[in-house]
Amino acid sequence: MRIIYHHRTRATDAQRIHIREMILAFRALGHQVEEVALVDTETAVDDAARDAGEALWKRLAKRVPFAYDFLQLLYNLMGIPFLAAKVIGRKVDLIYERYSLFNFSGVAVARLFRVPIVLEVNSPFALEQKRDGHIRSFPLAQWTERVICNSATLVVAVSGPLKRILAEAGVSPSNIVVMSNGVNLENFQVPTDSDGLRFSLGLKDKVIIGFVGWFRNWHGLDILLQAFHQSGAMRGRAALLLIGDGPAMPQLKQYVADNGLSSSVIFTGPVPHHKVPPYLDMIDIAVQPAANDYCCPMKIIEYMALAKPIVGPRQENVAELLVDGSEALLFTPRDAASMREALSELVDDPARRTAMGDSARAAIERRGLTWTHNAQRVIDVVRQTSESSCAS
Repeated sequence: MRIIYHHRTRATDAQRIHIREMILAFRALGHQVEEVALVDTETAVDDAARDAGEALWKRLAKRVPFAYDFLQLLYNLMGIPFLAAKVIGRKVDLIYERYSLFNFSGVAVARLFRVPIVLEVNSPFALEQKRDGHIRSFPLAQWTERVICNSATLVVAVSGPLKRILAEAGVSPSNIVVMSNGVNLENFQVPTDSDGLRFSLGLKDKVIIGFVGWFRNWHGLDILLQAFHQSGAMRGRAALLLIGDGPAMPQLKQYVADNGLSSSVIFTGPVPHHKVPPYLDMIDIAVQPAANDYCCPMKIIEYMALAKPIVGPRQENVAELLVDGSEALLFTPRDAASMREALSELVDDPARRTAMGDSARAAIERRGLTWTHNAQRVIDVVRQTSESSCAS
């Protein structure tokens, strides 16, 4: 197939990884893929510190009522002709689009040129941006989300709860396929320099509890620090490694300083994604402190790829990825005591850590949690849909 991958993002942090890996997965299956976007993931600069923040235009737009809504709608005036120009005169078999709020470009061009379009939805953006106070025109946002999703050939939702949210908002359930995020296993082969990294950070004899990601207020790192602080016995044998950066960093560092945790809590600062595997490799227990109810945490799948025992919140979208007790220990969400119990249990039992990590790694291939598997599934569903349309 000749595929156009369209998106309206800055191609930063997890967005960039998801976009790039799906493009590579389609190509690995023998398909031709052209990326159509304002920012090309192949040429985008990998800047972990920048990715932890927010674009200047967004910060300015949010200060003016309805400006953020209007600017997102305005993209269509450029996006539709921009995308149409890539389709005109070419044999395009599929448009694959990463969904953005108010973005009609993909479905409009797909309808105009009679090309199937797969819409990948990672969040219910109308609800999310209303919750965060980013948009003022929620009824319009909800209407556009429903129309755009129902106009797509296929909607890919990254979790069961997200599918349910979309269906409750009026998107046809029969048009939605649940497909978790994936991992490129070639990027997560065991590195050879993690022992040296462990030694350089002064963690040679410690059980390392680790987190990687952006430090935002809703990521639950405050709960993780509380759980770690409340277990004095665990702190004697373990260290906490926080890999990344973000707006919550000042409060987290202040908590560490106020509670005398500086010798056992290590902040690495921002680390580019391609340099993350050595840090993950030396982690003994990987933590997902919190997650919203509808996301598919990519870091969990990356933890699994490196055979790490995982501690995460007991909720539906996390349970879709992990079996409690054998592949992870799940705790009551936002409960520091429950998290502390799970962490302490694994700190004290190295054999269980190994067995749990091995089970999590084996689940990757058993459940098809790879980008290549996702790409093949998209192609299969599109072909089935096309055959059904022709038959009718």
